[in-house]
Amino acid sequence: MEKTNIFYIVGIVAVLGIVFMSQQGFFNDFGQVTQAALYGYWAKGTDWASDNAYQPLSAEAQKRGEIIEGEINSGKEKISENVLQKVGDYFSGIADSIVHPGNNSCPVPSE
Repeated sequence: MEKTNIFYIVGIVAVLGIVFMSQQGFFNDFGQVTQAALYGYWAKGTDWASDNAYQPLSAEAQKRGEIIEGEINSGKEKISENVLQKVGDYFSGIADSIVHPGNNSCPVPSE
């Protein structure tokens, strides 16, 4: 057999041994101590992540959110101006056709 196969077999046996031993009542106290230690490390990791990762990311997200909000608002303003212009043109064309019935000032829109 190759060395890698032996390495994998030893790893699988070790994992199965840990799983079997973790189910035994003899290691209950050891498991509780280990769990308490891991919770301490987990709390430290959470604090580190909130201090070093969350704060810079949230500031960057807020900055980019403000930029996107400005772009969206300018886009909405352009759309509303365009719609109002077209509606105004439509109604002025209707009024013009009523005032000047022989003049075709309301051409059919091309599609």
